[in-house]
Amino acid sequence: MASNPAPTSTARATNKSRRRLRRAIARMVPCLAMRGLVRDTVLLVVVTMLLGTAANLVPGRQLAWWGKGHEPPQAGADFNFLDPGSADAMRTSLPGIVFLDTRSATDFAAGHVPGAERISYTDLQAELSPQRLGRLRSAGAIIIYGASEETDVEQLLAQELHRRGLAPPYVLIGGFLGWQGSGLPVGGGAR
Repeated sequence: MASNPAPTSTARATNKSRRRLRRAIARMVPCLAMRGLVRDTVLLVVVTMLLGTAANLVPGRQLAWWGKGHEPPQAGADFNFLDPGSADAMRTSLPGIVFLDTRSATDFAAGHVPGAERISYTDLQAELSPQRLGRLRSAGAIIIYGASEETDVEQLLAQELHRRGLAPPYVLIGGFLGWQGSGLPVGGGAR
């Protein structure tokens, strides 16, 4: 019959360290339910980080703020801001002005800048076909707008168009609400 060997000094030190760690954690998180909550929170953060990293590895789906050296859009470099009055003056006086509407299809159908084209930032690969890019390259200017004064998506779209070799587009200050609020003409359902 084999006898159990006596624990070595290294094993005793490791067990002692583990006991100290458990006691320290028990002092920091005294309630058993709270320990489970802390464990679950850490697990959730780790899983979220892993899923975010995995999503970023899918080709063509890099998040704009992470991966492949993306920088935040810069006003004056990637795009320029334009007020609704100036945008309307460009629309009526210059040929080849293209308005791109980033709102939902429902909002676009309810009303939009006359002659605007709808574009979805979430499906940009499909939206920017070679034909559409060619049309945008020949445009006199591109003016991008969304629903309101929040222009994050419009700035990212402008940056992507600029990366693809187009002149820096304009982002409409105030979005479609600013256009309507200025009393400018509206196409589609809203008047």
